[in-house]
Amino acid sequence: MEAVAPYQRGTKAWFADEVEGWTVASVVETSVDAESVRIVFETATKKRITFDSSVAALVASGFSNLPPLKNPPMLEGIDDLSNLSYLHEPEVLHNIKLRYLQEQIYTYSGIVLIAMNPFQRLALYSSDIMREYSGKRRGELEPHLFAVAEEAYRTMIREKQNQSIIVSGESGAGKTQSAKYIMRYFATVDNLDTSRGESLNSSGISEIEEAVLSTNPIMESFGNSKTTRNDNSSRFGKYIEILFSKPSGPAKTVSIVGAKIRTYLLERSRLIFQPATERNYHIFYQLCAAVPAAERKELGLGKWNEFHYLNQGGSGVIHGFDDAAEFAVTQQALSTIGISVSSQWNIFKVCAALLHIGNIQITNSRSDEAQISEDDPALIQATRLLQVDQGNFKKWIIKKQISTRSEKILSNVNSAQALIGRDSVAKFIYTMLFDWIVKVINKNLWREDLATGGDLSFIGVLDIYGFEHFKKNSFEQFCINYANEKLQQEFNQHVFKLEQEEYVAEKINWSFIDFNDNQPCIDLIEGKLGILDLLDEESRLPSGSDGSLINKLYQRFDGSVKNKFFVKPRFGQTAFTVKHYAVDVTYDIEAFIDKNKDTVTDEQLSLLNSSSFSFLKEVLVIDDAAAAPQEAESSSKRFSMLQTRKPTLGSIFKTSLVNLMTTLRTTQVHYIRCIKPNHSKQAFGFEPQLVLSQLRACGVLETIRISCAGYPSRWTFQEFSDRYYILVPSSQWTSDPKVLTGRIAEGAIREPGLYQVGLTKIFFRAGQLAFLEKRRSEKLRYCVVLIQKNIRMFVNRRAYLRRKEAAIAIQSAFRGYSARTKYQKERSDRAATKIQSTFRRHAAMKTLSKKKNAILTIQTQLRTINAARVLANLRRDRAAVKIQSYLRGHLSRTAYRATLNRIILLQSCVRRARAVAQMKVLKVESKSVGKLKELNYTLENKIVELSQSVKARGLENKALVDKIASLEGQVVSWKEKFSRVESSSKNAVGQLEGNAVELKAEVKAAVEAKDGYMKEVERLHSELAKKEAVIVGLQTDLGKSKDEVRKLKDELLHKPPAYSPATRGASVTSDDSTSAAQLKRENALLKDQIAKLVERSATVEYERKVPAVYPTEIKAMSAKVSEVHVQPMESVEYTNPTPSFDDKALEEEIIDSLITNLRIPLPSTQTIATRSEIFFPAHLIGLSMKQLLLFNLGTRTQVVMSNITTAIQLLAKRFEDDYVSAFWLSNCFELSCISKFLHTQMEARYRSEFEGSETELLLKKVQGDLTNIMTDIYAGWIKVLKRRLANMIVPAVVENQSLPAYISKQVGASWSKVGKTPGGTQFKIEQLLSFLNKLSKTLRCYYMHEKISSQILTELVRVIGVSAFNHILVRKNFGTWKRGMQLQHNAQRLDEWCQAQNIPAAAVHLQPFAQAAKLLVLMKTPPTDAEIVFKECFLLNPTQIKKFLSLYYAADFDSPLPPQLLTAVNSRANQNHEEGGDILSLDSENVAEFVEPASRPLETGIDPFMPQWLSLPQIRTLIG
Repeated sequence: MEAVAPYQRGTKAWFADEVEGWTVASVVETSVDAESVRIVFETATKKRITFDSSVAALVASGFSNLPPLKNPPMLEGIDDLSNLSYLHEPEVLHNIKLRYLQEQIYTYSGIVLIAMNPFQRLALYSSDIMREYSGKRRGELEPHLFAVAEEAYRTMIREKQNQSIIVSGESGAGKTQSAKYIMRYFATVDNLDTSRGESLNSSGISEIEEAVLSTNPIMESFGNSKTTRNDNSSRFGKYIEILFSKPSGPAKTVSIVGAKIRTYLLERSRLIFQPATERNYHIFYQLCAAVPAAERKELGLGKWNEFHYLNQGGSGVIHGFDDAAEFAVTQQALSTIGISVSSQWNIFKVCAALLHIGNIQITNSRSDEAQISEDDPALIQATRLLQVDQGNFKKWIIKKQISTRSEKILSNVNSAQALIGRDSVAKFIYTMLFDWIVKVINKNLWREDLATGGDLSFIGVLDIYGFEHFKKNSFEQFCINYANEKLQQEFNQHVFKLEQEEYVAEKINWSFIDFNDNQPCIDLIEGKLGILDLLDEESRLPSGSDGSLINKLYQRFDGSVKNKFFVKPRFGQTAFTVKHYAVDVTYDIEAFIDKNKDTVTDEQLSLLNSSSFSFLKEVLVIDDAAAAPQEAESSSKRFSMLQTRKPTLGSIFKTSLVNLMTTLRTTQVHYIRCIKPNHSKQAFGFEPQLVLSQLRACGVLETIRISCAGYPSRWTFQEFSDRYYILVPSSQWTSDPKVLTGRIAEGAIREPGLYQVGLTKIFFRAGQLAFLEKRRSEKLRYCVVLIQKNIRMFVNRRAYLRRKEAAIAIQSAFRGYSARTKYQKERSDRAATKIQSTFRRHAAMKTLSKKKNAILTIQTQLRTINAARVLANLRRDRAAVKIQSYLRGHLSRTAYRATLNRIILLQSCVRRARAVAQMKVLKVESKSVGKLKELNYTLENKIVELSQSVKARGLENKALVDKIASLEGQVVSWKEKFSRVESSSKNAVGQLEGNAVELKAEVKAAVEAKDGYMKEVERLHSELAKKEAVIVGLQTDLGKSKDEVRKLKDELLHKPPAYSPATRGASVTSDDSTSAAQLKRENALLKDQIAKLVERSATVEYERKVPAVYPTEIKAMSAKVSEVHVQPMESVEYTNPTPSFDDKALEEEIIDSLITNLRIPLPSTQTIATRSEIFFPAHLIGLSMKQLLLFNLGTRTQVVMSNITTAIQLLAKRFEDDYVSAFWLSNCFELSCISKFLHTQMEARYRSEFEGSETELLLKKVQGDLTNIMTDIYAGWIKVLKRRLANMIVPAVVENQSLPAYISKQVGASWSKVGKTPGGTQFKIEQLLSFLNKLSKTLRCYYMHEKISSQILTELVRVIGVSAFNHILVRKNFGTWKRGMQLQHNAQRLDEWCQAQNIPAAAVHLQPFAQAAKLLVLMKTPPTDAEIVFKECFLLNPTQIKKFLSLYYAADFDSPLPPQLLTAVNSRANQNHEEGGDILSLDSENVAEFVEPASRPLETGIDPFMPQWLSLPQIRTLIG
């Protein structure tokens, strides 16, 4: 009774439920005896369920009657169903439901990926997610479509074996969308980080890859429609073979070079009929919605509800589906695939004709004959578009022709038959059109020369309908279920084969697994004289009908012992039942014959082939290769009239299915089962019964049954021993995991048949893993209890000792308190007695003192009163005396003032009288002549004095004017001397230039005269080059002297005038002397410069004869110049002569010596190169550019600089070493600063003439080219660094465990699939930081601008943060709180590095990753912690938080997340989704644009430093 042992109190088991599928209950009572077993269970609703059974019945059933047990909590929500300990139907359903409600839509079941349709767009398919799955093994990350696609892709490359991916499921399960994502993954997986050597579009994929992806919208438009279950349901099956090139490059990458599509069983009946709320094929609604007005009129199109073939379902518009926009996508896809615009409109023309055919009105006459009006507008439009004869088209719809041996009989048909004929024509044309489109796609995408090469591989994606079971099932469901029977058989054999192969590889004892083979059911359908044979036979009979077919089926199969899979219904004679592997399906025989024929009459076909529409003829050509082989004619004479037999739809489908099975058997197959979770298309709604039926139909449960028949649980020795070593004593522990595994298994499992030890793994029967987990939990619980017991003993003993010590302390303290109290009382008594005596003495003394004080107070008051009286008398007497004195003084002063006023009045009267008398005397004198003469004489004397003074002043002025005139004459003579000096200087320059030209001509003549003496010519050329360099130096010195003369001129011009009207006087003499001294100094300076020029020119000696007049002329000119003092230089315009050098040689020297073959100083911490040693290429190039511009060689400068920048770009974009990229990026920026510096200099020198000049345009072009080079170097270098970091980020940042106290053993995939030990990662965080430090030091060694260095390091840190964040988003069983601590530590290390490098902007990019790590560490037990989570992780959106919480893995003794918390987070995430903020992964593709820093000022100018080890003769000659 070992099987009943697990059913102990508290054990949970599953029971069937009509609504939920299965419900869980706990054991509350168990009763087991020798004959019976009774177990009582209780559900969460307190409902009691009793299980009663006899022991004999349990043994007979192999104990399968027992209620299925529930797995331990640690296995709930696991991502691979095959890892469940109890692997049965309720646990599969529960696990899928649990994951789906956590919005984890993908789950593995062994080799199968189960995909639940979320009915909502999820951020799971971005290029960042693709990048995470690229190169990863299946099982390393969370289950995903991309994991299956990646496994197929890498297996194809590695093993050079063709692959197939089968995507199946019922309508609305998401098959089409899944297949599209898989194809997109194949097209873009190897273009995420690298670009191939072929033309790529804006999406980063090649033209052929884009064409392959363009097949999806085409096939969806012509083969998909809206159904009650799905808005974009595929009404056909397809198998697309994607052909890949040979692996190339070090990474062994491949690319798509072609594709081929096979289609299966297009639902032809949908064209003519749609149930309620459904639609026809999308293309028709797209035409009605988006065709332009002119074409609309030409095709006769209107609204969709005007056509019979479109309005039957009553639903012409799909919510969220824009037919006009989809039509544009369809047209673009047709063009991409290679169908011309004219052919596209021919396709649309045929589609419009089909709509008009559906509108042809057929009525019944009185004789029950069908008739069509001659002026029927639909008939006219249809025949016009198809370009067929209207009369014949009408004729062969309402009539039929029967051919006999001798004649052809033409008869009328009724309206029902005519409608069938009309619809048959429409179905036939549309079917041929669909096949033609597929054929054209294959022709344009599939190259037979590549496919037959033998070296290329392909991956096939099969998007096929799942098992269908409706209330009424017809011929379409029969074919679909037949295909699923074939696929299920292949699937079962594949799973069986994999199981047996692993057992053989591990060399364990095993027996063949028995599984339900559905071959008899397949034989019933496709075998000899099976259902398909009988159907084809009946279809070829002229009198064949559905009734005769069903009778033949009953006669052939009903009651047959061999055919247990065919059942005749109890009621009715129009149906039959087939027992499929999933469920029994009853098929209605109605229209089986017509649907199997599914063709037009010979007359109708002949009419269509006679059309003048060439495109229609091309479409109607039947591909013989695709047609089923014709069967042999019957030996019966009755059918000898049949010369040919058209292939039926059933035979065509059978042949294509056989070919498909043959193809699948030659490939390695991967399976994806799509599940529709609910009928209402509600986002994340779960209907258990619906899901359960699909799990049964898709074969997942059958796979589980096969696995359970063997050893479903398998572990490697290392992972098993790591987890269960605690089950054996420590004395048995050993370093050999295999030995330790054997000891654990022997000690824990008593029956040897429940496990098998292989070569690398240990295998367990179903349920043993749960048993081991239970033992492990019990052991851990025992250890915990033991630890708790000892800790509690220690705590309690320590508390007891503390209490004992406290009691003793209290007792001693109390006794001391009592003694002190008694002593205090005695002291109080003695003190009271003493206080009393003292108080009495004090009271007596106080009474005496009061009496004494009272006497003294009375005496004092009396004495005070007497003194106050005396004082008052004294004050009164003093006041009386003072008043008397004031009154007497006032009276005296009043009398004095009155006397004084009277005296003054008297004096005024006397003086007035005297003045009046004198006035009278003066009036008399004024009337006499003598007085006037006296006055006149006085005035004349004054005039004479003034005239003499004026004359003296005039003489003074004349003398001053003469002196001024003489000074002006001197100034004029100085000006004439200056003009002579100027003219002489011009003549001297002209003669120098002329003589230089003559010398060159003579050199040329001398060389031509001595052509025979080659050695002498070479020597003369070398000497000539040296002398020309000396001439260039003389010219440079002459230019410098001219600059100095110009400076002297500026000083003279800006000198204040020698005199002015306001400064006449003694200052004139001092100004003259100062000016004369200045002119003498300038004259002497000019003499010295000319003398130096003469001396240097005199040293030029050629070995050929030079005219002696040349130095003489120079001396004469210098003598003339020496005679002159100084002249104004306003009119001097000097242009440097063209230097004698080869610009091509200069360009080659710069490119060869300064760029291509330059020995770049390596970065070193011991000897750091100086700025001159780093930037000398940029400065020398800048100096060369400056000299060329000064020589007015703008065109040559542009060519040279263009070639130089091209050479720099070619060298730097190799990205061979970091120091090369850093060196040239730094030098390019320095050269850009030099060009801007030259621009500023030129602009200041030439001012208005510089604006818009050739030089300005050249400098701007150079700056633009340098900016582009820096941008290219930055982007390319960042891409290279990102590739180098790609393999380092996850091990160093995510998997690295630097904190010993928080080591987690689950380092990678599921805990049951981990093969690495702690700390076994390849890279550490220290290595990553070392890489960044090395790069930072390199940037500093090459004096990279701070902002450029910051941009580079910030971008790399951003890549690290984003990549780590995106990786933990998809890493399964990784989100534990211990991992959160490790991730936080690693993020903190990176943040500290950013702060140390002074790039705080880079640390910002680490915050999402840091907050994700913090989310794992935060307390998440109470539901109220949801707000804390959102507050602390404010950079994460609710969708990301929900994803992390769904990945949270509760380790040992860690509390699982409460449902209330998940509900709160889900509600916030749903609200965020409605607002459009459901971004999941961070964008890692877009690189931040390069921002060029502001130009660095060149304070010391351009540095002419040249290393001694460089030979640069051209540059040295150019810059002197």
